[in-house]
Amino acid sequence: EFTRNLISLNYGYNWRVGERLFYTVNPVQLNIVRLFNFSSKFYESLQDPFLKNSYKNHFDLGAGATFYYTTNPNANPDRSFFYLRWTNDIAGNLISIFNSALSRDTSGYRKIWNTPYAQYIRSDFTIAQTLRVNSRESFATRLNIGIGYAYGNSRTLPYEKLFYAGGANSLRGWQARSVGPGSSAIDTTFSIPNQTGDLKLEVNTEYRFGMFWNIEGAIFIDAGNIWTLRNEPGKENATFRLKDFYKSVAVNWGFGARLNLDFVILRLDLGMVAHDPMTNKWLGAGEWFKKNSYS
Repeated sequence: EFTRNLISLNYGYNWRVGERLFYTVNPVQLNIVRLFNFSSKFYESLQDPFLKNSYKNHFDLGAGATFYYTTNPNANPDRSFFYLRWTNDIAGNLISIFNSALSRDTSGYRKIWNTPYAQYIRSDFTIAQTLRVNSRESFATRLNIGIGYAYGNSRTLPYEKLFYAGGANSLRGWQARSVGPGSSAIDTTFSIPNQTGDLKLEVNTEYRFGMFWNIEGAIFIDAGNIWTLRNEPGKENATFRLKDFYKSVAVNWGFGARLNLDFVILRLDLGMVAHDPMTNKWLGAGEWFKKNSYS
């Protein structure tokens, strides 16, 4: 349906304080995205106005920073540890100073090099704790909160900055990008899932235990979803509302195996859907292993 070309340039600095605290500051982050061979039929077939606004050329110039703290910097810690990561991006404000000198496209957005520039702020925060019960048992919990807001010269975040849920490192009962936003159905325009949003909330909890040799077992529960911040006509069920967002939280449980090679851990997981936000339904044992109930 289209060809996307991306030119990306980052310039930044890294610091560390001892063995636990790490900083990254990028005063320049540049992404230029152009779509070629774009099918107008494909664009018109998109049912979600949120996605339509994402499939556009954009010029993304801004800055970013990442703060990372851990109580154990080893790749595979052998004791209890804690870490947090906070990433922030901001774009478009510097260019907006020169708005009066920039021309507009047919939608009224200011252009630079014949491409609308992106203007937004985005923040992604993760906090995690692993508690070692003994040499063979541990509990791990992770909380991830991400939010982005487009303003000024943009109505939506650039496609590359949107959040998604599902997959091996997210909600393991679903394929990647197949959850949400909110209780929305999957857009069947795409041959593979492509659900995205402005806001992400996710919690993962896992109990790990030794089995034999370097093989470990795991039992886990994941919960979360993505949502949009703007209420688009016909997409009210995708919008985040504090009073009832919990109704569209996806929940899965599952089990898996881990091969611990000390320097890396290989994972194999099977996730089962427990609560499907699209149908607002809790799945019982009689629905396990049916279509769209596991991943």
